[in-house]
Amino acid sequence: MFERVVKFGRPLLVLAAWCCGLGAVFAASLGLSSFFAPDYWLSDNMSFFLWQFLYGGIGGTLCAFAGFWFVRSFRGVYRSLVVIAAIATTALAVLTGFRTVENTVPLVASSGDTREIKIVSINLEALFLGDPVLTGYLKEADPDIIVFQETLWNLQKWRWHQRGLPIGGPDTSVYPEHLLVGDLGELVIFSRFPIEDTSSLIIPGVTPPGASVHYNADREILSFSINIEGQTVDLVSVHSDSPRTARRWQNKRAYFDKMDAVIAERLESDATPLIAIGDWNSAPWSARFQRSLEANDLATAYPDGIPQVTRYFFDYRLRWILGSPVDQVAVSKDIDIVDVSLGPHIGSDHRPLLVTLQLPEQAKN
Repeated sequence: MFERVVKFGRPLLVLAAWCCGLGAVFAASLGLSSFFAPDYWLSDNMSFFLWQFLYGGIGGTLCAFAGFWFVRSFRGVYRSLVVIAAIATTALAVLTGFRTVENTVPLVASSGDTREIKIVSINLEALFLGDPVLTGYLKEADPDIIVFQETLWNLQKWRWHQRGLPIGGPDTSVYPEHLLVGDLGELVIFSRFPIEDTSSLIIPGVTPPGASVHYNADREILSFSINIEGQTVDLVSVHSDSPRTARRWQNKRAYFDKMDAVIAERLESDATPLIAIGDWNSAPWSARFQRSLEANDLATAYPDGIPQVTRYFFDYRLRWILGSPVDQVAVSKDIDIVDVSLGPHIGSDHRPLLVTLQLPEQAKN
């Protein structure tokens, strides 16, 4: 019985084996394009999905290797296909590994002798600040600084006004007292520490045809300093355009150029520790992201040492299939990273990025 099933099913198994081999080569090639052609819209965007391409390359290669049991015709060609798939997938894995550790620093142990701050960054996707899931998470995480993107501040204020409540709600333990809102109302900061030396830089963007009224091609960079008991730390809140079209990709590249300049100016003017955090709309494997780190001598770290999905499409449960790591933190080399973790699904299409940072001891006076 089994032999009859194999006999009649062999053509389908052979077809599946060839498809797996070809699929592995295709997936690996898409991933490799982000390394070999990083300054083009399509290939640069492939860096968002390197996890998926690795899954496809490894799975396809293994299935194609198993296909040697069934493939009888053109075995030489088939063997070459499997070898190419294996080489391409291995190359993708190696390059991804090197890019992952590039400009990455190991976590340090928490110490009671040095000052630490906890920062959470969340792309709200217009989630109401009074949402019980969001406020519950913030109370549990208990950050010193909250960095929001896609806040729609005027609508947030209107919602609080409609409820007859002060901005932030009646529970003063959720949102710290010091508030900074960007000129576009898109970036919002809550801080336990005084906020000083603020600057909201708007980068004009080009709106593509057919864009929704909700879409704003203009983006802002919100930079400021916080005073932690006499110690000054610079922060840069970022949120570039999502490069889902070639035009928006160009908006993003222009944003990164301005962001690099803002960070460089902050570092050169006062030589204080600096933190850049937010929704970069860039995977850590993007050459442009790494270029920003190198240009400003910044370092980053990932949850458990591995870039993990922070932005997902359609459904949180499908995040490893339809998602990408786009929320990042970068720090100057005088800041140590104690912990990087991701929060749960809170109703947005992003997971919260929670970081604990250790400030330089020499600035503790």
